[in-house]
Amino acid sequence: MANGTEKVGFDENPPTQFDAGAQKTLLRMPAKRERVRLGEGGRFVIPAAMREEMGVKPGEDLILHVENGELRVRSWLRNLRRVQAELSALKKPGESVVDEFLKERREEQRRSDRRLDRLHAEGTAGKGAK
Repeated sequence: MANGTEKVGFDENPPTQFDAGAQKTLLRMPAKRERVRLGEGGRFVIPAAMREEMGVKPGEDLILHVENGELRVRSWLRNLRRVQAELSALKKPGESVVDEFLKERREEQRRSDRRLDRLHAEGTAGKGAK
């Protein structure tokens, strides 16, 4: 401005009050993108903030897949829970999948037992006839 009221230097952007809470929040926020270097044997390190956001720790299983040329990494446990939630929507209200499974297994075992009892009876009957 020609009238001498032009602000220059630090006066252009006056300082704001420092907020330590906001700084801590920003530091905890994981970066949306991170550059990593592919190492020996095709290995790379997932940055700590991203591992935290994914809910994974070293030693846990991950699921990797390539989609449209991009590597996708998911927590195996979170993926399992997601699939369980999707499949639970198919279950009828009040239906116990475990009880149904056990009922089927018990019936299968009864059929097997009856068959073995019949074969045993036929085998012992044949020995007594000789």
